Amino acid sequence: MRLERSANTKRNIIVGMLDKITGILLPFIVRTLIIHIMGADYLGLTGLFYSIIQMLNLAELGFGTAIVYSMYKPIAEEDTKAINSLMKYYAKVYRRVGTVVLFAGLSVMLFLPYLINDEVPNDINIYILYFIYLFSSVSNCFLYPNRRALLSAFQRDDMIGRTHVLTQALMYMLQIVSIILAKDYYLYALTVPITSILFSILSKNRADKLFPQYKEEGELDPEQSSEIKRQVTGLMIRKVAVLSRNALDSMFISAFINLKMTTIYGNYYYIVDSVVMLLAVFGSSMTGGVGNSIALDSEEKNLKDMYSVNFLFMLISGWCAIIMLCLYQPFMLMWVGEKLMLPFGYTVAFSLYFYILKMSDIRSLYSGSAGIWWQMRHISVAEALTNLVLNWCLIQFLGLMGVILASMISYIIFNFIGGALMLFRYYFTNEKPTLYFIKHGVYFAVTMLIGTVTFLVVSLIGIEGIPGFIIKAVVSASVSAALYLVIYCWTKDWKQAEPMIKKMLKRKQKSNEQN
Repeated sequence: MRLERSANTKRNIIVGMLDKITGILLPFIVRTLIIHIMGADYLGLTGLFYSIIQMLNLAELGFGTAIVYSMYKPIAEEDTKAINSLMKYYAKVYRRVGTVVLFAGLSVMLFLPYLINDEVPNDINIYILYFIYLFSSVSNCFLYPNRRALLSAFQRDDMIGRTHVLTQALMYMLQIVSIILAKDYYLYALTVPITSILFSILSKNRADKLFPQYKEEGELDPEQSSEIKRQVTGLMIRKVAVLSRNALDSMFISAFINLKMTTIYGNYYYIVDSVVMLLAVFGSSMTGGVGNSIALDSEEKNLKDMYSVNFLFMLISGWCAIIMLCLYQPFMLMWVGEKLMLPFGYTVAFSLYFYILKMSDIRSLYSGSAGIWWQMRHISVAEALTNLVLNWCLIQFLGLMGVILASMISYIIFNFIGGALMLFRYYFTNEKPTLYFIKHGVYFAVTMLIGTVTFLVVSLIGIEGIPGFIIKAVVSASVSAALYLVIYCWTKDWKQAEPMIKKMLKRKQKSNEQN
């Protein structure tokens, strides 16, 4: 079966963007209310506990991605029996994973006091609060994760997105009520497991309605089961590296500085993460289509597609990074006030960090779709260990800036450079990665040039407050976009990507058979 990739991608992007916008604006309101009504320390606790739960979810993330990858081939071959056996295997494994996460999470409770270098608010029991978040994570492992994987494998993330928008909106509305009216942080935290369970149930119902022919039945042959376990191992190691850039940062800041700085860092990183979430829609919307293309098309075609998609993605990423550079401090001043702001140097660091994080997104999309996680395990371990050591060393001398630099350095060396080398070694075997690195070097240089010019133009605007912010936003977006267009419109990259742009913007799409 050849999936309607363009139609699916366009639909997924629309719903995904709605999902992410909801997941950015409403949490922004919640963060603001917590800071101004309850205090920054409460938000610091939330960030710390979320980071711990992320680390515990390594196994859950590994199995989910591996099963989706395993479904690409049977979907392309319309092998219902194989899909059913994968569904059953997935459900069984996830119950075991949930049990492991539960007991590992309970064990972490013993070390909670050592992860907080500050006074905890008097009305908070850190063990009760932590268990609420842990319960939410464990429930996801037991409540129909295989059904969500089925939707993703068929590139129907829009169905998941619609359900997520509904449940997330409900959660944030309940949180707002609990903060304003009850001023009870436990009620705020309880909304997380409640809406998480609701999301799992609704997602299962959507999957059953759309794909009633698939049931949890049959057994995997030992060879396939062994291959999935191998891929899962590689994926889990990969997730260690990914989470070491995010979860460990908050833990180090909390343990070595204080909860207030954890909140300040979280506020700045919230901007980075919000834009990352928006751009992630493009990658997640294409995942099923890229997997289907790798199963059916030639390496040459996929390499050409990757270069075109990567060009467009880095153009958008660079544009976003430049706007962030120009608007970071004016926005923070309006949002949290001068007392919770960092010096301008951190604005440059966070904007650069964002751009660096995006440099490997499309490569990662193709690496994951090609299933080379196991081959990348050594690089992933090296990245995680390097980031851990650099965090420990640099935070002693550079404080918060050391945490950001540690993540950037380890990411460039192992994820960007090492990840690309592995993709060309194990999938694009007939090509060398030289052109890939040259292209990224050009994209980076162009973005730095445009970013400098745009920032200098915006800095001439002396108007403050909301009017000034709006003017700066319009100027930074339009000037940088115009400069990108002038520089790139005559290039080979633009001409190769132009058909893809037109195809994505085309209004009339063929109806998807799965609708």
